[in-house]
Amino acid sequence: MLTVFRRLWPVLVALAACVLVFYQFDWPNMLALLPTLPLGWLLLVMSLGALLVFAICAARWIAISQLSWLPLVMMRVHCYVSLSIVASLVTPFQLGELVKIRFAQEAGLKLGNSAVNVALERILDLMTIAAMGVAGLVYLQTGVAPASFAAMIILFSIGLVMPLILRTYVNRSSDTRFGNIARSLAGPALTRQSLLIVGAMTFLKWGLTLGTWMLILKLVNVDLTIWQGCFLVGAVTAIAIISMIPGGLGVQELSVRAILIGMGTEPLHAETAAVVLRLFTPVMVFVGLAHLPLLYKTSPHTEGKGFHV
Repeated sequence: MLTVFRRLWPVLVALAACVLVFYQFDWPNMLALLPTLPLGWLLLVMSLGALLVFAICAARWIAISQLSWLPLVMMRVHCYVSLSIVASLVTPFQLGELVKIRFAQEAGLKLGNSAVNVALERILDLMTIAAMGVAGLVYLQTGVAPASFAAMIILFSIGLVMPLILRTYVNRSSDTRFGNIARSLAGPALTRQSLLIVGAMTFLKWGLTLGTWMLILKLVNVDLTIWQGCFLVGAVTAIAIISMIPGGLGVQELSVRAILIGMGTEPLHAETAAVVLRLFTPVMVFVGLAHLPLLYKTSPHTEGKGFHV
């Protein structure tokens, strides 16, 4: 019984969260409010936000994997990175991003090297999420914007230098068995230019995510400051990841509602915002799956060996 619970607890938590959403939200009034929202503008903002996030993540993967910036490579990486993000939205702990490892092998990258790159991306993302959440919390508690900005920069910088710290540790451990294994897995060290591109793309990714969320909230009549938005995005994303529930189903809605109400938003508008933000996930999935035909057209089987770098 305990083993079954361990395997199914994300499903049980998601089910419990959805039940709470069903009973806690004011569905009659919310369903009357939803048709008055600008659906066309919401879908446009979500679609453009998704496309830009996919493009930025693809550029980051090219930089961290030190691939060529040839148009064919960029197109194919953009396609499979988009699909990996879609997979991460429907898998626990966003493990779907491991899909990138399979496609990266087609570019001549070793399995271990690709796995290390995915891990470095995850570290950067987690540190950026933490930076946004902590910066927002500092502002909510103190009202001092410079302190919030400093907290964000410090945490983001820690995440950015983490690859250098790990590389230094591996180099110093080269005489040990662990060091030799880690060195062979890590592959070539990131150049300073590649590291700067990775950092810039990570910052842009989450900055764009923040901007998209704030535009969506603005369209549902919820106004937030940048620091409030930082706390919302950081806290909700962290909770969704920790829950291990695909897409944070149920957990995200409850978290958005609780945080917005805590910031002074009326419950009805907070619940409407939570439901509309949930719509962002299927829009990203749809936009990501639309890359499948392009992925086939840029397949190495149809383009020959021109893709390999």
